[in-house]
Amino acid sequence: MYQLCRYLAGSALLWIPVVLLVSVPTETRSHTKGISLSRFGLLDISLTGNFQIVGFEGNPNFAKIGDRLDEGFNLTSFDIAITGELPTFPLKMALFAAVEEDTAGIEEAFFYFHKLGVFAPALADFQATLGIFRVKFGQFNQIHDHEWFLGDPPLIHVKFLSADGVHLPGAEVTYQPPLPFFLLFSLGAQNGDYPAPSDDAPATFGGTGSGEIKGTVLFPRVETYVDLTEAANLALGLSGAIGRNKSSEAARDLGGNGDDHTYLLGVDLLYRWKPGTRPGWPYIRWLTEFIWAFREHPLAVTGRNAGSVVDSDVVGGFFTELGYRFTERWQVTGRIDYVGLPEGEEDEDFRISTAIRYYLTPVAKVQFQYNYNAESGDDNAFHTFMFQINVGVGTVTPGVGKFLDPF
Repeated sequence: MYQLCRYLAGSALLWIPVVLLVSVPTETRSHTKGISLSRFGLLDISLTGNFQIVGFEGNPNFAKIGDRLDEGFNLTSFDIAITGELPTFPLKMALFAAVEEDTAGIEEAFFYFHKLGVFAPALADFQATLGIFRVKFGQFNQIHDHEWFLGDPPLIHVKFLSADGVHLPGAEVTYQPPLPFFLLFSLGAQNGDYPAPSDDAPATFGGTGSGEIKGTVLFPRVETYVDLTEAANLALGLSGAIGRNKSSEAARDLGGNGDDHTYLLGVDLLYRWKPGTRPGWPYIRWLTEFIWAFREHPLAVTGRNAGSVVDSDVVGGFFTELGYRFTERWQVTGRIDYVGLPEGEEDEDFRISTAIRYYLTPVAKVQFQYNYNAESGDDNAFHTFMFQINVGVGTVTPGVGKFLDPF
């Protein structure tokens, strides 16, 4: 059964481009999600701050919800974004530095070659990224926290992509074939210490060992975009990830096989409605993502066997998030999270989240959020309350182009 699931996952990655080619209407206009960078050799600089006050009623398991937020005051991020491009060469550069309560680091820092046709006509439809960047797995992993509609990431993302997402050193190539509709293929490779849900939980990938390439993970993706009406559009994507789920040393210590792999398969659907009658509103964004992990003798993340090698299994889940900005100042958001389709060797997990947001300006907002986490394995149900302040300033509106929702 496990081998059948692996075969079906691989088959889906191979067949999705064919399905898209025969099903997408030819009149669809092309759509690109570039990065908003300055021209003529100048720099764009922006600063964004994200501050949250969090309270828990009950005892959360941070291996399940991520160790991003502690009870009390949280400076979850204070980001500096510097972007620019060369005026006479097809190269753009970006640096996103994150300052937290007691640490500072680079979230993204990359070179983006956006017109490879300059080097050879055959490369006209290719683009390349080198450096540290948010890998193209689904939609949610590609945006920074100050552009989220809620103050915490989805449970299925925490489990397999960590609370802060995957952004490691690597390279990525994208190809947009010359078709009358938008279709984009990408293949990324990143290595380094793959992030885990929390300090005491194992990461999805961990192939570091003697004579091994440090934690190399491959990320194939294909996506398309359809204009449904003048005001609405739909983006569809299929993502994959392939890598070792533990090092040879860890496998020997725990009695497993050092060549065990995990295969992630993700499906994402993003619907947006924005009639454009007023700046930024009314606006609807509905994002749904499914992720399945096909795992060979992995380290369990949750449950009674957490941290131990378990039998090969399939673990899946999804989230669906709907945000509606119904006036210039007010927005409501709701999300449903579920892990357990199937649950494999992990705990089933279910959460409902809701939030109301008030916009002080298009890039300054305050928000109140409530989460209900249902009973999961040996963990009792608990409640979470969040108050968030999110502010951005700079030479360009933070989030334009690079992130999911420019206002």
